[in-house]
Amino acid sequence: MLSKLIVAAVAALALCLTAEAQKPKFGHFDSGALIESLPEAQAMKKTMEAESAKCEAQLTALQEDFSKQVSAYQAAQKNMTSEEQAAKEEELQDMQQRIITYRQTAMQDLQKKQQELITPISQKVLNAVQQVGANNGFLYIF
Repeated sequence: MLSKLIVAAVAALALCLTAEAQKPKFGHFDSGALIESLPEAQAMKKTMEAESAKCEAQLTALQEDFSKQVSAYQAAQKNMTSEEQAAKEEELQDMQQRIITYRQTAMQDLQKKQQELITPISQKVLNAVQQVGANNGFLYIF
């Protein structure tokens, strides 16, 4: 009777150990921190900063030119005919619209550029995670 109990206990322990060994493995990592640590991400950051600075400089120049035009119009407005005033006001409105359009286009272009640069980096991280998961038997990596 005692030997049957010992055999049953050993069998149960073996079954538990086998079940534990077959337990699915899960992993997790911080993708943002991983991506930021890559040299490609540092290069992308520098590229994006340069592109952003270029757009910002162009926008500042457009805004300064607009401000000068408005100031010149306000100074000369008293000496203008109503037709000249209307033409100058229309020109200023067009200039303001071009500034708004430039700002929107620049933002879209920057977002597109960032997406183009981040896609290969993200793919590289995804491939590495899949490889580590496959090599180490992970069922899912968060």
